Amino acid sequence: MLTLWQRIPVILKAVLSGALVAIVGTVTWALLVKANLTWIPHIPWSLIPASFLLWIYWRYLNGSGWPRSTSELRKRNLRAHALSDNVWASAILAGIIGLVALLLFMRVMNRMIRLPQQQLTASDPIPAVTLIFLLLMGSVVAGVVEEAAFRGYMQGPIEKKHGPVIAILITGVFF
Repeated sequence: MLTLWQRIPVILKAVLSGALVAIVGTVTWALLVKANLTWIPHIPWSLIPASFLLWIYWRYLNGSGWPRSTSELRKRNLRAHALSDNVWASAILAGIIGLVALLLFMRVMNRMIRLPQQQLTASDPIPAVTLIFLLLMGSVVAGVVEEAAFRGYMQGPIEKKHGPVIAILITGVFF
């Protein structure tokens, strides 16, 4: 007898799973940032619990923890595989080229379109040290959470059932 979860179409299950993985990772980080900016904002203390929680989050998605019955499925859905040095070098080079292209594009657009200056609405400025560390940790959290949620848990199952084109289109829409 099929359970309710087994009756749900793969695309819907993948979207729900990916959304849940994304929500858990990002909301946890957002709550820590809010707490850090509310209490002791001059020290970026939220990095310590965020690092620990991100480590637990990654291990859980990679198959550790309860329930053991879903361990292999979680590890498969995460799709975290070691990359060769050539792939790393190519990815870093592509990222640098993309960043340079984006900066050049923004420079051209700034010459074509002038936007009005925006006023800061925050009553208390965030200390520079806290801001820098929160941005760096936010980048790490976003990278880990988005890759796990969208490329792993959402795109992977759809790709197996419907192929890469459909999987990339659906994942792109939700991203």
